[in-house]
Amino acid sequence: MNAGIVDIATATSGEHVTNAFFDSIGLTDEWIRRRTGVAARWWMDPAEPLEDAAARVCAPLVARHRERVTISALIVVSSSTGGAMPGIAQRVAQKAGLGTDVLAFDMTAACSGFVYAMISALSLCESRESGGVIVCAVEAMSRMLDKTDRNTGPLFGDGAGAVLIEQRATFRKHSWHAGCDGDRADLMRGEINGGIQLDGIQVYDRAVRMMSDTVNRLQDNDIEPTIIIGHQANSRILQKVREKVGARDAVFVDCVEQFGNTSSASIPLALGACVAERSIPLAGRSTLVAYGAGEAWGGVAVDYDLAAALGDSA
Repeated sequence: MNAGIVDIATATSGEHVTNAFFDSIGLTDEWIRRRTGVAARWWMDPAEPLEDAAARVCAPLVARHRERVTISALIVVSSSTGGAMPGIAQRVAQKAGLGTDVLAFDMTAACSGFVYAMISALSLCESRESGGVIVCAVEAMSRMLDKTDRNTGPLFGDGAGAVLIEQRATFRKHSWHAGCDGDRADLMRGEINGGIQLDGIQVYDRAVRMMSDTVNRLQDNDIEPTIIIGHQANSRILQKVREKVGARDAVFVDCVEQFGNTSSASIPLALGACVAERSIPLAGRSTLVAYGAGEAWGGVAVDYDLAAALGDSA
């Protein structure tokens, strides 16, 4: 059988920061909205452990499906762990209520991390006769930010989202495309307490080109998508991608206004918001696409049925 997305949980916590925060460095709400589409973002409490934020979105998935399916794997994606050893996946598994017989590991691919993890999770899930896989993306980008930097301060936010992947007889085969270019690794870089640096013009051009190309490649030989969710970096980038791919009847999602750029967490946060708002069909075909530091990009076309998430996404 084929695998797809059967549930989602999302969460934001800490301080809800509107654009008024940046008045002190000479940036107005109108200017930030016009250049980025961002109106507000959440900044996590600096003292909150990242694994607690991740467990908060994984635990509802475990609880809702514990009696029905064995969750055999957990992939935790983050750019915000600081590269410490060990990673956080095993602690997230324990805090979320998973047993000790679960494959749990961390993955880092910056803004493309959720898509890369989805590709891996779908393959893992389809390689077994039964069971489910959780993909969790958790980001505290505020811990990297120089909040007085006019170029990057207003862009980034924090949050977490997790999806449950499972086989169903009604799901169709997923497809994916991904790539990377290590020669362009310096276009975007950041570290905890070290600030975020990016080449804005090149990143804009590359993001539009790579995400558009990926969506078009996926659509060439695939089922017509119900929804298209690109990495929620910047509304201007998303609009350009939309123009280049011709979404036709698909819902093209833009939640940048609510969350800002939350790196790997941006796609599940956007999907969760759409479910909570009932702004998308609750079942269908999704195209998820991202571009980010590394340089890494990719996309996956996968079926979803999110009726189980009703009333539980936030």
